[in-house]
Amino acid sequence: MLAGDGPRRATPRRVCCEGADRPALAPRGHRRARQRLRGPLTHRAYVREAPYADAPLSPQARIFLVAGGDDVANFIDEVADQRRFWLAQGVAADEIACYYAKPTRAAFRGDRAQYRRLFTELGGCYPASTALLRRHLAEASAHAPPFVYLYVTSHGLDGLIDEDAALPPDERALLDRYVIQLGAGPGSGYRARAILAAYRGGADPDDLLWTPDLMAALLGAFPPQTPKIVVLQGCHSGGFIVEPRDRTAEVRALSNLTIIASARFDRTSFGCDAGPEQTYFGGLFGALLRRLGEGKTPPEIAWRELFRELRRGVGELERREGATPSLPVFFSSAPEPEPEPDEAATAAGDG
Repeated sequence: MLAGDGPRRATPRRVCCEGADRPALAPRGHRRARQRLRGPLTHRAYVREAPYADAPLSPQARIFLVAGGDDVANFIDEVADQRRFWLAQGVAADEIACYYAKPTRAAFRGDRAQYRRLFTELGGCYPASTALLRRHLAEASAHAPPFVYLYVTSHGLDGLIDEDAALPPDERALLDRYVIQLGAGPGSGYRARAILAAYRGGADPDDLLWTPDLMAALLGAFPPQTPKIVVLQGCHSGGFIVEPRDRTAEVRALSNLTIIASARFDRTSFGCDAGPEQTYFGGLFGALLRRLGEGKTPPEIAWRELFRELRRGVGELERREGATPSLPVFFSSAPEPEPEPDEAATAAGDG
C-alpha cells in the first residue's frame, strides 16, 4: 500500500503532530493582540484572490522562507513572522523569497480567522512547490550570495511507501525517502499516487518531493565558502541529517553548513494542528531568533547557543503537555562565529 493513500486511513499520514485534542500551548507573549481581519470570508474567494507571485527571483535573494503545509495556518504564520523580523534587521525585501501553499477547504474552515489575518502578508510569496524552490535555489547559487538561509516549516514523513508495496525499483526509490511536504506541488507534495502518476507521466523526479538528497545537491551548488543555514520544522525532519540507513551523508559532507531539525528521524513534532498560531518549535525558534539575532545576519548568529535554548524550551513544553519528546537535532560543519568583544573579554578572564 502507498502511505497516505489507503481508503481506511481517516487522517492522512502527513498530519503526524500529536496532541491535537489538547489545548493549544504557545510561548508566553507569542499570541498577538486581536487584529483586523482583511482576507476574504469564504474559502473559494480566498483561494481565488490569494496572490501567488510569478515574478522572476531577485538576483539578490539569499533568505528563503517556505511554508509547505496546506492544512493549517501555523506554517504561513511562521514564515510571515520571520519575514517581518528579517526586514526589521535591515534585510532588503528583494533579498527575501517566501513560499506558501493555499489552504484546503477544511484548513480554511479550521483556521479561518488566522488565514484572513495573514492574507495581506502573502503578497510577493511564491507557490511552495519542490520544482520552483529547486529552480530558485539553483538560480541563487549561480549568483554566489554572501550566505544562504533556508527555513522550511511543514509536515514531515519518514517515507511515502509501506514495506509490502509492490513497485519497480525506481518507483520504490522515489517514494522510500524522508520527505517534507511542499503542498503547492503535485499531489500536495506528499500523496504517493499523485506523485507516481506525475513520475510515470515524465516529470523530473527532483521536481516532485523535497528530500535530503535533493537538498544536499542544491546546497552543494553554492560555493564551499558560502555559509549555509538550514532550519527544518516538521515531523521526522531529523531524517534529513541522520537516519538509520545513513542516506544523508551528502548533507553532512557539505562545507559551512549549519542545520537544525525540529524532531529526530523517528519522532514527531507538535503544534501543527488547527488552533495554535505557530508550532511549538516554530514559536520558540522565532522568539529566540528575535532575541539572539537582533542586529545580526544569519552567519553572525550563535546557532549552537540558540539550539541549546531551543531544545530546552521545546522539552519543557512537551513535558508540560505530556507529549513524547521530539528530540530536535543540530549539526554544523561551519566555524564558530567570533565572540562579541564583551564576551571575548569575559572568556579571557575565566582562566
